[in-house]
Amino acid sequence: MKQPRTAYDDVQYPSGLYRTTHPDHLAAMARLHGLAAADPRKARVLEVAGGDGFNVLAMAAALPDARFVNIDLASSAVARGQALADVAGLANARIEVADVVEAAGSLEDEFDYVIVHGLYAWVSPPVQEATLRLIDRVLAPEGIAYISYNALPGCHLRKAVREMLLYELRGVADSADRLRHALVILEDFAKPREDDGLPQAALRKTAQLMVEKNRDSLFHDELGDVYDPKALHEIVAEAGRHDLAYLTDSQPGGLFHGLPGEPLDDAAVVRLAQLADYRDTCFFHQSLFIRPGRHPDRVADPAMLGSLLAGAPMGLRRTGRTLFEVGEGKFEVGDEVLAGFLEKVIRCAPARLSLSWAAESHDYCQALLHLANRGILELHSLPFPGAIQPGERPCANALVRAMIDRGETRLFSLDHRLIAITEEGPRWFLSLLDGSRDRAALAAEWDAAGMGSQTDVDTAIRQLAQAGMLSA
Repeated sequence: MKQPRTAYDDVQYPSGLYRTTHPDHLAAMARLHGLAAADPRKARVLEVAGGDGFNVLAMAAALPDARFVNIDLASSAVARGQALADVAGLANARIEVADVVEAAGSLEDEFDYVIVHGLYAWVSPPVQEATLRLIDRVLAPEGIAYISYNALPGCHLRKAVREMLLYELRGVADSADRLRHALVILEDFAKPREDDGLPQAALRKTAQLMVEKNRDSLFHDELGDVYDPKALHEIVAEAGRHDLAYLTDSQPGGLFHGLPGEPLDDAAVVRLAQLADYRDTCFFHQSLFIRPGRHPDRVADPAMLGSLLAGAPMGLRRTGRTLFEVGEGKFEVGDEVLAGFLEKVIRCAPARLSLSWAAESHDYCQALLHLANRGILELHSLPFPGAIQPGERPCANALVRAMIDRGETRLFSLDHRLIAITEEGPRWFLSLLDGSRDRAALAAEWDAAGMGSQTDVDTAIRQLAQAGMLSA
C-alpha cells in the first residue's frame, strides 16, 4: 500500500549519528546495573522513525554480524537510505517504509535493542501509545529500549517561544515562507532588551538557540504540528502500561539517575531522578527501559565497571600535569593514577582500554563514574571495531566509500562519530582503500596524483586509522 506523503518528504530532516543509541553503549549501561545484555556484535537492532537510517547503517558497517532494521514513514528518506545500503553491500541492514501505528500490531521480529530517537515528543498521544506498544511487542526479555524526548520542566520555555511563533505565523502556509518568517521573528525576539528580567532573558536565550539550529531541524522541531514534551515521571508511567520499566538515562549527566547509590525500588529511583530534573531545569532525556522484574543494581559495583572499557571523547586532551580539556570545558584531575589513565586513553584512541584495574576499588569506581557522567570518559562494552594498525592492504569500510562516490562530505568513523572531509585529496585516497591495493600500489597512485609533496602514504594511512576510518 502506498504511504501518504509526509512533511519529512517535503523538507528533509538532517541525517545524524547518535552515539548514546549505539548497542555498544546501551550494553555498557546495562552491565553497570548488573544486567545481562545481548552481545552488540550479534545483536538484533530496530530503530523506529530513523529517517534514512544513517544511524543504523553506520552501526551495521562497524558490526557486520549484527542485524539492523530501520522503519520510517517518509518514503523518500527510506529510498535514500536503502539505496545507500545497497550500493555499499550492507546485507545486514534494512531500511523500510512503515507506519508506527500499523507496525505496533503487525511487526513479528524480536529485537535486543530498540531505538526511538527524536519521535516521542513530536507525535500525537495515539502515536506515542503505539510506539510503546511496538516496543512491548518486539523487545526481547533481556532487551533494552532507548527513548529520547524533550523534557519538562526546561521545555516549558521552548513551548512558550513556539507558541509565539505559531501565533505570528498564522496564515503562512508555504514551508519556505514559514521558516523564513520564523527566523526573522526569532532573531528579533532574541535581542536583549534593557529592561529584561530573568524570565525574559531565559526566553530570549531559548530563542537564540533556535536561531542557531540547523534550518531543517527548526522547521520540524519548532514548527511541526505536534510538540509534546514530557516530564520523566509521565513517560515512565506511560511505559509502565506497556511492560517497560525505567533503567537510567543514556546521556552524560544522567548516569546517576539509575545509580543513586542506595538500594532503592524503581519508584524511589524515578522520584529522585524527577526531583533532579526540577533542580537542574532538564530540557532533554534519553531514557532507557527494560522489562520489569529484572532488578537492576542501584549501587555501582566496581566489578561491573571493571568489566567495561574506557574510550576518549572527541577533543579530550591533556594541557598540564593535572589539567585536561574536552570541548570548551577545563578540569583538573589531582589523582596521579587517574590522570595517568586518562593520558593513556588519549594516546591510545580510538582503541579502548580495560577498566579491570578499578574492579576492586570503590573510590576509583566512583571517580571513573563521575568522569563518565561529565562526558570526560566514555564507557564501552566492546573493543574499537576498526583497524588500529592497518595491514599491507588498508581498507576503508564500504559504506564510507559509497558515500564518497555519492559526493557526500559528512562521513563517519567506526566508533560512530560524524567526520566532515571536504578536501578532495583525502576523499579520493579513502575511495582507493578497498583492500585491493597494497601500500606500494597506493604510494604509486598517491605520487602520480601529486600528493607526495604533502605527506607520505604511510602517514596518511596512519592518520585515517587514528580517526577511526579504517576496517583493515
